[in-house]
Amino acid sequence: MSRRYFGGGLVRSDWTAAHWRRATGAALAERLAPALGEACATEGVDVPGESWALLAAARLENERRTEAQELVLRELGAAFEEAGVRPVLFKGLALARHYPARAARAIGDIDLLVVPGELPRAGEVLQAAGYEHWGGGGRLSARYPLTYGRFTHGDDEETVDLHPAWHEVTVDAGGDDVVVGDVREPLEWGEVGGSIWATLPPAVELYVTAAHAVLHSLRTLSLYLDLAVQVAKAGAATTEKASKLARSQGRDRHLRHAVTAAAELFGLEVESRHLTVPRRLGVPVALRLGYTGAGFRLLPSSLVMELAMRRGLRRRLDFARWVLGHGGRGKASGKSGRPAARLLSIVRGFRWFKGTVLRYRTPGSSPLRS
Repeated sequence: MSRRYFGGGLVRSDWTAAHWRRATGAALAERLAPALGEACATEGVDVPGESWALLAAARLENERRTEAQELVLRELGAAFEEAGVRPVLFKGLALARHYPARAARAIGDIDLLVVPGELPRAGEVLQAAGYEHWGGGGRLSARYPLTYGRFTHGDDEETVDLHPAWHEVTVDAGGDDVVVGDVREPLEWGEVGGSIWATLPPAVELYVTAAHAVLHSLRTLSLYLDLAVQVAKAGAATTEKASKLARSQGRDRHLRHAVTAAAELFGLEVESRHLTVPRRLGVPVALRLGYTGAGFRLLPSSLVMELAMRRGLRRRLDFARWVLGHGGRGKASGKSGRPAARLLSIVRGFRWFKGTVLRYRTPGSSPLRS
């Protein structure tokens, strides 16, 4: 992938079938299989039959999902416009357009950033299109969005997440600007999947991807490939602008950590001022991402790095309680709520560890997802 997407790296000619089985299993678990399959096909890499069959199947399935989501975007784009709702498309297909090949990025659900006051109308549009409200709170402080879903063609499911905010990122009431803390940037408009959508400006999109990689990296390493592709495409000026934006929000270490991990994972050349100290100290990227061995992750980097970034025991405890309890920072730190309720929320919060300790039964095996 490094050679295909970033012009560096060498093709491993000494790999055995066992090496490829392990790499393929890890790629499937980390949602990198479509990109790896596309890169191998483009670069003419000789992949053993069993592994190639899995990579090809993953890419074909991803192409099918990509086509299905593009149809959904065309359908919903017209419906939202008629209802006067102005959602912003981010993550997912918005990031896939940066890849050099179609359907190389693994596709999940559709994520829309919505003006908070337009959430009810956006939900009505989705329900009119056959979607049902599956969950989520949709509050400005919520960690999880409003999720709508529907089943098509039997058991196939399509899900749309409506975000009133993504951490400190919101859309202003006029629907023309994205707001990050005190910073405003005009939204961009362009074609995505055959329809016109508002998307985040490049620097904000890079900032969001970096924060997403750090704060939600228990999901997959594909987030770091997203970031590497964006950094390579955006160029030095956009990366510097994203870095300034991160500093204004106190997330400069988030961005540098994420960019460093992406650079080391995929062989991307990045200016040293955008990299973190651990790289210069020689700490392996696998350890910083919470891996204790090839294909086995003990803790996600979001927990490890957030704890490391916070100064003082009190701040670290507050963060750990917030993560485990899935609650507001004030409540999680013990400023409100009964002890029994706080304990219950902490126990419930252990689902946050799904995909980490239980990510693999054995290195390279299929992921255990609930």
